[in-house]
Amino acid sequence: MRDRTTQSQPLRRHVRDEIQRRILSGESRPGERLAQQSLARKLGVGQGTVRESLLELEWLGLVDSIDGLGAFVGKLDASRLVEAYEVREYLEGLAARRACGRVSQSDVIALRAMVERIWNLSEEGNVEEMGAVDRAFHLQIMHLSRNSVLVRLAEGYRTLGMAVRASRDPIAVHGEHQRIIEAISRNMPDEAEQLARQHVLEARRIIEQEAARNEFVPKWVVTTSG
Repeated sequence: MRDRTTQSQPLRRHVRDEIQRRILSGESRPGERLAQQSLARKLGVGQGTVRESLLELEWLGLVDSIDGLGAFVGKLDASRLVEAYEVREYLEGLAARRACGRVSQSDVIALRAMVERIWNLSEEGNVEEMGAVDRAFHLQIMHLSRNSVLVRLAEGYRTLGMAVRASRDPIAVHGEHQRIIEAISRNMPDEAEQLARQHVLEARRIIEQEAARNEFVPKWVVTTSG
């Protein structure tokens, strides 16, 4: 029988998601120590599973590890988010480029439906669900790139992106989404990449502007969409 420190991947993912939920909901505050023994007892798993989960969360930018002291909830600031958005700009541009020539008509229809859903939710003032659908839209383009490494790399900045709520003009965002889909559907890789990168750049500029005015405050978005 295997030791409980070598639990299956689904269990480790469950533990990781639960610790992530506590961080994103504010239940675990920035700078708080994440004691492996305590977490293992509360979650009913071995310390090895918790340790592996904390390592994944460190990779995602939610946890900081200090030699000799242990793991702590990361202190998210604007500079870390800007770094994540710089990476996101290149990766999402690549994803949009690769999606060209690989999407089906049903894929395009599904993307357009998601964009209209985002617009309708913005009209209703439902910021939480709008953000969730927006993240799902961008992730779907990642999947349509048919590159599993891209999808994996996107996980880190997507998690950090949950600390930013939309503050851009919904009309502008809607138009950018539509143009990205149009370029992908017409198999125009250069334009699709440029549009996708510019879309992310505009979001990054908002973070930088708020930081310059000392107005940036992380706003964790609790999500069950995975």
